[in-house]
Amino acid sequence: MKRIYAYFSGLLMLASALTACSPEEFSHPSQSGLPSASNIEMDVTVDQETRQVTFRMKEMKGCIPYWIYDSGKEDANKKQIKAYSTRFGFTKIYAKKGTYTVEAKLLNANGLSDGSVTKTFTIENSLVNFDSYIQRLTDGTNKIWRIARKEAGHLGCGTPGTEGLNWYAAQPNEKESFGLYDDRLTFGANMSYTYNPGEGGTTYVNKDCTLFPEYTPGLTEDYMAKVSEQTVTYSFDVVGDDLYLVFPPNTLFPYIPNDAVYKESRYRIVGLTPTKMELVADNGTIAWHYILVSGEEESEKPAGYDPLHACNMWKNAKFTNETFYAQGSGWTPVEGLEVGISGSVYTISLPEPTHQQWQAQVKFLTDMTSNASTNYDFSAMFNSNKEHKSVTVKLVKNGDDGVFYFAETIALKAHEDYVFIKTDMPGIDMENVNLVLDFGGNEAGTEVTVSRVVLKEHGCDDGTVIQNPGEEEDNVNWDVNSNCNLWKTAQIKNSFFYADANWQEYPDKPGFEEKNGSYTITLPSPTVLQWQAQVKFHTNITTNAATKYDFRCILNATKDINRVTVKLTKEGDDNVFFFAQNIDLKAYKDYVFKAPAMEGIDMEAVTLVLDFGGNPADTEVTVSEVILKESGCNS
Repeated sequence: MKRIYAYFSGLLMLASALTACSPEEFSHPSQSGLPSASNIEMDVTVDQETRQVTFRMKEMKGCIPYWIYDSGKEDANKKQIKAYSTRFGFTKIYAKKGTYTVEAKLLNANGLSDGSVTKTFTIENSLVNFDSYIQRLTDGTNKIWRIARKEAGHLGCGTPGTEGLNWYAAQPNEKESFGLYDDRLTFGANMSYTYNPGEGGTTYVNKDCTLFPEYTPGLTEDYMAKVSEQTVTYSFDVVGDDLYLVFPPNTLFPYIPNDAVYKESRYRIVGLTPTKMELVADNGTIAWHYILVSGEEESEKPAGYDPLHACNMWKNAKFTNETFYAQGSGWTPVEGLEVGISGSVYTISLPEPTHQQWQAQVKFLTDMTSNASTNYDFSAMFNSNKEHKSVTVKLVKNGDDGVFYFAETIALKAHEDYVFIKTDMPGIDMENVNLVLDFGGNEAGTEVTVSRVVLKEHGCDDGTVIQNPGEEEDNVNWDVNSNCNLWKTAQIKNSFFYADANWQEYPDKPGFEEKNGSYTITLPSPTVLQWQAQVKFHTNITTNAATKYDFRCILNATKDINRVTVKLTKEGDDNVFFFAQNIDLKAYKDYVFKAPAMEGIDMEAVTLVLDFGGNPADTEVTVSEVILKESGCNS
């Protein structure tokens, strides 16, 4: 990293850039302009199974939070050592049972609020079992993780002993050109870990590392080092009140900040859910922060065809590059256009501005052929560091610009992936197929990355399903806070039936807690058959046969449960219902249940019935974001 500032001065700089929480103008600090603690809306949530605490504060324009919380570590007098954060939301895992406190203040350009809001929370048990962490990492089999490129702070550094974000925090997509975002980390339930360096075949390394001597000495910038895929084992460790994810020495990771982190390969876990992981690597001199996510990125829906599949003709193609670079109405030639190649990732650097189409051309002259009797598919991903409203993409016959598969202009937003896809194109006889890209009209200092290039025969199936980009799963307003949501204002009463394998009711009902429209159901004892773990929501919502309705809810269980029943029925008559469906819940994974555009039924009162019959012992299910609304309502 180029610049690292001390935490205290960084905090002052940030404060000086802020306006007060409500006024739009600021001239100088004022005691009367201090933020008020009465504006703080905060929430502290404890997951007792993983001992993970989530701290959240409602965001306010012109203010940042200032959290002071128990770190989980004690000083020589057995008093809690305080830790600090200025993030609106963050997580912390506590390994030791006990009662802890957190204090929240507000900071703006005038200073720190005099008042504060303090809350206490309790960790019920000390950490002894890692099963829930393994489940979240792996989904019980294998799961792939990657750097959270869209999130601020996905890579950062700070004071040792902290969460590692107060000196530097990477902005979304800031490291696009450093081969960081295509790395893939696979965790297995068998405790295996595989690092794949992605299409570029590189890991990102701090300039001060001595691990790759072929790149040193004399470096002034961080660099990308060629590496191979690596498979090792992982484990967990608890030191004091900190939980660590541990690898063997010299384990590869998407960013290697210093020799000590690489040689020790220990990362403190500060947050872990089935879809997000936050880690800190701390060598005692500097703390580095990583945010990783699992699942499919929105920007990758779809991400085009598979560039690594044998169907891809581009994968084995040979090519040379030709460029043309000019500017102004006189088409004056300029120098500086460069094409960088790292594996199958191409970076086009445009230091000088251009003004018209075709003034910044890059041609890929390939040895690929095509024929008129075969249809073809094409895809490629573009990402630019600056907005560009008119990039030309053309797949053309060598030596004849008038014969081409397509010649289209696309608009690129800064730091956002653009996936260009053409499907089932009628074939053309071409002895050599050329890809021509033109960035005419670019700003000075533009850098465009082109990756995931695929040209394949349409009949060669690489397993990719390309949706119509204009298709939507449904056309429904699924805003849980909308005035359309009848559930939001409904009066609700609950009833339960909870029985063992012999249909003898358990003496205690399932545990039940409602908080902010989210319902947590605790099932301490196992059941065997359907209908042995029923939870009913009796409402005063009425429906009629002349109106269509939409229903949606999200279910999340701490353990696998098969054949969970979801039924929306008429109060007092189980034979009259909108739906009665069975679904399978996987541990810690959200299941979004939707039933849009249901035909109306006359009901004086609607009851939602959920049955978890067949649940394992000590299962907890959360039901959230329940929506029942008239179809077409969008207010």
